[in-house]
Amino acid sequence: MTDKTILVLGGYGGAGSAISRSILKNTRADLIVAGRRKERARAFAEELNREFSGNRAAWAFADAADPKTLREPFRKADLVIVAATTTSFVETTAKAVIEAGADYLDIHYPQGVAKILRGLAPEIEREGLTFVTQAGFLPGLPSVFVRRAGTFFTNYRKATASVAMKTDFDPGGAVLEFVDTLGDYSTEVFRDGDWRRAGYRDVRKFDFGPPLGVKTCYPVTLAEMRQLPERLEIDELGVYVAGLNWFVDYVVTPLAFALGKMKKGLGRNQLARLMVWGSKRFTPPGEAVAFVLEADGEKNGEKISVRMTALHDDVYEFTAMPVAAFLVQYLDGSLKKPGLWMMGHAVDPARFVGDLEMMGAKVEVGVREV
Repeated sequence: MTDKTILVLGGYGGAGSAISRSILKNTRADLIVAGRRKERARAFAEELNREFSGNRAAWAFADAADPKTLREPFRKADLVIVAATTTSFVETTAKAVIEAGADYLDIHYPQGVAKILRGLAPEIEREGLTFVTQAGFLPGLPSVFVRRAGTFFTNYRKATASVAMKTDFDPGGAVLEFVDTLGDYSTEVFRDGDWRRAGYRDVRKFDFGPPLGVKTCYPVTLAEMRQLPERLEIDELGVYVAGLNWFVDYVVTPLAFALGKMKKGLGRNQLARLMVWGSKRFTPPGEAVAFVLEADGEKNGEKISVRMTALHDDVYEFTAMPVAAFLVQYLDGSLKKPGLWMMGHAVDPARFVGDLEMMGAKVEVGVREV
């Protein structure tokens, strides 16, 4: 791998700190921990330099709400990873990255981010930059695993990806972004040659194994999935997410959905406080996250089924691992592809899944005849 400098915007936050640490652990790149809280950025960079040899971590002040503060730190970076929960400043941040001549990756869940970046795609291509969105485990892993399972078939029929986790939220940007996502929540599945809106009949149960067990899961819309049916010639496709607990699922989520439809951001802070309280009050202690892909098809005329799982006991680390698995391919030059990409479309899926396991995820791949 060539030595590069990677800036993580929001690099001292929950997911951001896990990504920053994973960069130093899994690559030779130098790191800039950036954000609007100078003391936190400085303190975390110093902590990382005590933990990892080479004095590879620096820090910088960068506030996504103030484009002027982004210019100097972005110019020092080869790649900017946006881990800050500031989706309202996506366009501003992306334009600053383009101006700096750097590459870009984000871990944002809200699906409107991809639409905003598509508007910048011509400029990104003209500048020869690589922009990657829909990274992390959700979004991120669904398209990687769907593509990986496709290598087992000569005729791909069906794939369903599902995610469940046990965690409690802390106050701050992450829970606010989650509330924003609920306000924009939409559902769809691919069947009969087209994407259609999902309904109650599309709710399914999945067995995630211990400690999560069987969970009721609800279909979701992910931009990373839209192109896969045509690319893989697949008949049915869907992504499903399990609820957190009864209070979040049946009180906070419907309320957030209803208020979001009335007015974007309505009751945002109050809903976030309810989400934090409800996740801590009604979720059993401990963390766990599980991703399951179930796929069916044929191999040389024989019907086969594939089940792939990835498990971990820390949600933030499980977000960082796919980013690091992407970076392994990016830093060796195999992913320097100008233009706008979904992470799961750009990577080599077999290599990616193997690296995910090497980094600490418990990965299992089972293939059987039906």
